[in-house]
Amino acid sequence: MKHLVRRVLVNLCWISGILVLAADAAPLVKVEEELQRLMAQYGFEVRGIEQTAEMEGRAEGAELVPRLRVLLDGFDHVIVQTDNGGVDRVIILGEKVAVVAPPLIIDSEGSGSPSDAASEGEEGQPGDPIVLPTQRQGTSHAVNLTIEGPNGQRVQRVLLIDTGSDHVVLPASLIGPLGISPNDLRMQTVQTANGTVDARLGTLSGVWLGETRIEGVSAAFIDDTRLGGNALLGMSLLGRFRVTIDDEKNQLTLAAR
Repeated sequence: MKHLVRRVLVNLCWISGILVLAADAAPLVKVEEELQRLMAQYGFEVRGIEQTAEMEGRAEGAELVPRLRVLLDGFDHVIVQTDNGGVDRVIILGEKVAVVAPPLIIDSEGSGSPSDAASEGEEGQPGDPIVLPTQRQGTSHAVNLTIEGPNGQRVQRVLLIDTGSDHVVLPASLIGPLGISPNDLRMQTVQTANGTVDARLGTLSGVWLGETRIEGVSAAFIDDTRLGGNALLGMSLLGRFRVTIDDEKNQLTLAAR
């Protein structure tokens, strides 16, 4: 029980911004220099480290992954972990841009749910917490969600829960299957260790959380090879809820704010 409470507090603080305030006492360091030091110590790779030049961040935490998250709090980033919970590589996508999440909109038509097995009496009421099973990937949690494009096309995808990302981050190979027109995406050039990469920013028509459809979720589409096969569930969706992760039961609970 103590382990559960501790994990819940970490996630709530990370999402509410309390973690940033608590880190104010930690020393400021040059992000690039600290990344170089951690790379030499732990043997992982960083792509896009050039974007951190002359930038400062907080150095706090004895464990590697939490330390990286605090250090890179000002950047959209991906931490790719190994099966034993270590770090294989870090991908820095660019500096964070303030994102204001639109109001929470829940589909109430009672039809079109990705699950045909649910009966009318089994669906929760608006405002009820949403509870989803998670899959473990190292020390991280992931959820299997259905993503919806503008014309109703749907794709199932496993997304890593990542409060360090402002957006839902998806591989660019999903743009076609989702029926999204490239003209509806805004290009953003990102520097990485392998050169410049174009991130395409847009809005998903819906993301299904079980039987609940959330509309208007911002997403960033990144070249598949840059993401290392990962997709991220970021704050453009998570920020609309109070989030709890149960380590013991492997569950994600999303409650209305």
